[in-house]
Amino acid sequence: MKKNVKKTVHPLFGRKMFVPRMSTVGAEALCAAFRSFGIEAVVTPLADEKAKIKASRFTTGEECLPQRITLADFFKAMDTPDFDPTRVAFFMPTSSGPCRFGQYANLFRKILRELGYSEIYVFSPTSSNQYEDIGANVIRFKRTAWRAVVVSDALRKLTYQFRPYAKDPHAVDSIHDDALQALCKILENPDISLQTQMDRLTGILEMTRDQILGLSFAEPPGTRPLIGVVGEIFIRFNSESNQHLIRKIEAHGGEVWIADVSEWVWYTSLEQVRRLKESRKSFSLSMLGALLRNAFQRWDEEKILSPLKEVFKHRKEARVETILQYSRPYLPHEKAMGEMTLNTGKAIAFYRAGCDGVIDASPFTCMNGIVTEAVYPQVSQDCEGMPIRIFYFDGVPLDLDAALEIFMELAREYRTKRMKRKSIAE
Repeated sequence: MKKNVKKTVHPLFGRKMFVPRMSTVGAEALCAAFRSFGIEAVVTPLADEKAKIKASRFTTGEECLPQRITLADFFKAMDTPDFDPTRVAFFMPTSSGPCRFGQYANLFRKILRELGYSEIYVFSPTSSNQYEDIGANVIRFKRTAWRAVVVSDALRKLTYQFRPYAKDPHAVDSIHDDALQALCKILENPDISLQTQMDRLTGILEMTRDQILGLSFAEPPGTRPLIGVVGEIFIRFNSESNQHLIRKIEAHGGEVWIADVSEWVWYTSLEQVRRLKESRKSFSLSMLGALLRNAFQRWDEEKILSPLKEVFKHRKEARVETILQYSRPYLPHEKAMGEMTLNTGKAIAFYRAGCDGVIDASPFTCMNGIVTEAVYPQVSQDCEGMPIRIFYFDGVPLDLDAALEIFMELAREYRTKRMKRKSIAE
C-alpha cells in the first residue's frame, strides 16, 4: 500500500512579498529572481511622512537607521485599502555576528503581533543557510539570485564610472534604467535555460556598455579624484538614508567606486568554509557543497563580467581573501567579524587600486562604524596619507555638502601628490 505523502507548500507562495529598497537596482533584480520561482516579489514603496512617524512610535532610538527606514517602508506597503495580511510577506534576511541587523526580523515580528498582523509572513533567510529552506529547485533559484546580485553590481559600477563625465548625466541614468528593466525581464523568465539566461544577461551588459561609451563626455573619463565608498551595506547604497551621498560626491567633482553587494556574499561563503574547517569537517558533504557552490558562483561572475573586462581594467575588485589579509594588521577577521574587517581591508584595497580617498557611510551608533573609525587614522597614515572620512547618518539631515567640500579638497591634494610620485617612479 502506498503511503500518502503530504506535499509541503512554501509559505511564500500565494503571497505578495515586499523586498526592502537597500539598493534599487539590486532590490529590483532580486525581486525578478523570486518571480522566476513563482513568488510575487516587489520592491517596497518609499515611506511617506505618515509611515515614518508611525515607525518612530515603535522604535526607541536604540535601533540603527536601516531598521527604522525598512519598518517605515513596510508600514507604507501596508497602507492600502485592499491590504490583506494573509496574502503578504516581508523579506528581511538575518545573520549571526555582532551587528544589530540579526535582530531586525525578530523586532518586525513583535511589532506586527502588537498591531494584530501576526498573519504576515516574515521571510528571514540567514547568511549561513542561503535560502536552503525555499523549497524545490533551490539550486536554480540560488544561481539566478546570485546572477541578479552580480549584474546589478556591474550595472551600478558602470553607471558610476561614466555618469560624472557625461555631458548629460541624465542620459546615463536613462540607459541604466532601460538596462535594469531588460535584465529583470531575463531574470524573471522561468522558461529559459540557465545557459540562455546567461547569454542574454551578458548581451544586455554588452549593449549597455556600448550605449554609455557612445555618449558625449564633458570631461575625459577617469580624470576626477576617485573616491572609494565603504560602510554599512544598507546605508552606503540607500540614497534616502545617506542623503544622496553618491550624487553629491559627483556634484563636488568626484567619481565613486563603491564596495559591491557581492563582496558580502563572498565573505559569508568564506566564513562558512572557515567554520567547517574549525569544526573538523574539511572532508564532509557540507564542505563539498560549499566548494561546489563557490566554484559555480565564480564561473557565473566571471562570465557575466566578461563584456566589461576592458572597461573595468582599472577597476578590478580585490578578492575577499585579499581584503581580509589587508585588514589583518588592524582587525584580524577571525575575531573582528563582519563589516568592520571588510571595510578596513577594502579601504586599503581602494588605496592600492589608485583611489584618492575613502568615505565610510554608517548608521549613527553602529558598532562596526565605531570600530573602523578607531583604526582609520592608522590606515590613512599607512596609505601615504590618503584621506578617509566616516559619515554617520541617523535620519537627521547633516551639512553633507560642507563636509564633502573639505574632503574633496583633501582628495584633490592627495591625487596631485600621488600623480607626482607616480611620474617620478616612471
